[in-house]
Amino acid sequence: MTVHHELPTPTDFATLAGEHHPAVSIYLSTSPVVSERERAEVAVKSAFDDALDRLRADGAESGELDALKAERDGVLRDRTVWAGLSRSLAIFVAPGFSDVYVLPNRLDDAVQVGSHFALGQLLRAPSQDQEAFAVTLSSNGWALWHALPTSRAEQMPLDPDLPRNLDDAANREPGEGVRRRGGGHGDRATNDGDRRPEIHDIYAKRVADAVWHELQEHDPDSRVPLFVLAAEPLLSSFLDRAHNGRRVVAVPGGPDRLGPAEIDGELRQHLAQLNVDEARTTLSGLADGSAGRVERDLAAIGRLAADGAVERLWFDFTTSVNGTLDHDSGAIEFAVDHGSGRALADGTHAGDLLPQLAMLVIARGGKVVTVRGDDVADASWSGPAMAELRFALA
Repeated sequence: MTVHHELPTPTDFATLAGEHHPAVSIYLSTSPVVSERERAEVAVKSAFDDALDRLRADGAESGELDALKAERDGVLRDRTVWAGLSRSLAIFVAPGFSDVYVLPNRLDDAVQVGSHFALGQLLRAPSQDQEAFAVTLSSNGWALWHALPTSRAEQMPLDPDLPRNLDDAANREPGEGVRRRGGGHGDRATNDGDRRPEIHDIYAKRVADAVWHELQEHDPDSRVPLFVLAAEPLLSSFLDRAHNGRRVVAVPGGPDRLGPAEIDGELRQHLAQLNVDEARTTLSGLADGSAGRVERDLAAIGRLAADGAVERLWFDFTTSVNGTLDHDSGAIEFAVDHGSGRALADGTHAGDLLPQLAMLVIARGGKVVTVRGDDVADASWSGPAMAELRFALA
């Protein structure tokens, strides 16, 4: 068994692709909180019971079921799985084979059985943004965070000479150490005048300048989005200092009571929504202004993907269309019942075509974006897949 704490690579997908009959795919939402591990283990056991019952009803042989149980037991015993849970597990088991992915993004709970692994959700992890910066800002203090595709959000080290909070900013000039004002009679460092709106504005803008400086060091191409967790008036003052080019997303509300796990959860949730919003915008733009460069027919997409003509493929990971795909020619044969059956008319096992198409596009240098059809229904989406071509068809 292999346990992956990194995002799946093309080599990983190649290992999982193809027929693995009988194949069990389990997706499970988990938590990095230690107290939630037992719940996750129970949920995995229940998912395997469900899968084995389905296979038994489908006529699986006792030897195949025993082999799957052995792989299940190996997953449950492996402490490298349970000692470092993140927000999702993706488990793929077949006789003599098991792969487990511990992932930071939230996946939908699902149990699927068949001749091929269900890879649609797994493709979400590397096909969407999974990295973000965040600044948590309140009058009591501020911090800059960095969440990576394979690890939870962590605080970034900052210059100790920067103002730590509102009081500190009110009593310090830029570039100076701490300078306390007072009347010499036991006055507090910050008086009522320092609570004026101007002080909030000065504080927020000094923090913003410090954040932009740090981000320029770590991400000079402004590729990674920034989420700003703050309440008014600090939120608006910070955003007024935003630099063009970087995606900046406001998350209103006081962050003082949020711990690292909660901050990571906020980031993952809003990052997922950002991915949805950007996919919807892009799809609407393609439908409006890219005549001749959009293809929706799966058979045509297969042929074009094999020729390397697909720049980007969107597909609905909540939908399955079964069949077989020839990776050399791109030719597709659909399963019986218009692609809803598990085999071709001659009895050949069939798998979900959408992940197969996605992996072919990736292999030919294209990009893939997974979507929920319901999320992009207002973006001229007709599903289950849509391809943007590298050039317009004649």
